[in-house]
This record gives sequence, C-alpha cells and structure tokens, in this order.
Amino acid sequence: MDEAETRSRLIDASLRLAGWDLKDPSQVVEELDIDLAKAGHEVRQPADAHPYIGHQFTDYALKLRGRHELVVEAKRTSKDARLGQQQAQTYAENLQRIHGGPLPLISFTNGYDTFFWESEFYPPIRVQGFPSLEDLTWLAGRREARRPLSVELINTAIAGRDYQIEGIRTLLEAMEAKRQKFLMVMATGTGKTRTAVALVDLLMRARWAKRVLFLVDRIALRDQALDAF
Repeated sequence: MDEAETRSRLIDASLRLAGWDLKDPSQVVEELDIDLAKAGHEVRQPADAHPYIGHQFTDYALKLRGRHELVVEAKRTSKDARLGQQQAQTYAENLQRIHGGPLPLISFTNGYDTFFWESEFYPPIRVQGFPSLEDLTWLAGRREARRPLSVELINTAIAGRDYQIEGIRTLLEAMEAKRQKFLMVMATGTGKTRTAVALVDLLMRARWAKRVLFLVDRIALRDQALDAF
C-alpha cells in the first residue's frame, strides 16, 4: 500500500480505535501546516522531507485543549516506520518554536508498526496503537508532575530491609539513566513481592507510571500478590 492507502485503511482505523474523532478538528488535524516563517531562524528541515517552500506538513496532530500535543508521521507499509522518527522530531521542534510550551509528543508508524516517543525523556518504544484521549492527557500531565526518582523516599513500611532498599535504588538509578529492561534475582523468602510493591508505589507517587502489569506463574502467587498490594 502507498502512504495514502496506509493512512486511510490502517492508521485512520487505529486512531478511531483509540477513540479519536478524525472529523473533529479540535481533536485531530490531518496535514497540519507548519509555517516555517513563524519558527524563527532556528527552523529545522528534515533531509528527506519535500515540503512546499516555507512550509512543512505533519501527517496528523492530536490536540488537547487547543494545543498540538502529539505529532504522527506516517510511512507506507513497505517502509520501516522508524524512517519517520527524525522527520517527526523536526516537526515537533518547529511546532514548539512557533507555539512555545513543552515539546509535542511523537509517534511514527507504517500502519503495522507504531512507535511512541517522548523525545526529552526516553528512547522510542514500540506500542500497539495510539494513546486514547485519557492516556494522552495523563502523558502530557506527567511531564509537569514527574519528579526525579533519586529524591523519592522508599516506603520502608513496605520493604525496609537493607538489600531490598539497595535493589530498588539500583533499579531507579538505571531508569533515570534511560535503561528499559532490568532483571532482579531474589531467593525464596527474601521479600520479592514486597520489593516489587515498594518499587511500584514509588514509581506511581513520582508520576513515572500510571498502571503496572504484575505477572505470576501460579495461582497461589497471584493471591499472595493481591494481598501484598
């Protein structure tokens, strides 16, 4: 499929599935015109873009309270979605120069693979679709409310043993260093569940996480985890 068909058949459907009304310009703007004359002298232009002189066009912009909160760059299905990463970042930066405020969030997709990127926070992550209005509102608010993990206190009433605190702090330091995958190995009886609860508690208080998926491999552990949480 070419880009136009990719958008009409796949990306539009994915946006609707997330609850966005493509016919409501207060929610979604397609082919958003970015007037480079308003962006000042530091305007950025992606090497692979082919805009009209003095203008750029981002494929979609999702809006909150009148602000362009998320820009979406679309590629045809035969192309790697990640080819749109730099282009989308350029559009977001130029929008920020024009309108001020926080840098818009970024998404790039080929209809099958979709990536979400808060470029000032974490590397891009592959996601299953677009954020809903509720999710985007929370993500936008998190940027203002998020606190450094290094200054957040661990609730020692949940996990107060020295090695538990040290393990949690080690994970938090790695998160602030932008790492995304971790493995903590703990022996039976050392308080794995309570350590996990204390970590989740801190991440939610610091506004780094809204929901956390906690997986177990036995029903007994499920009941134990529910009681602990």
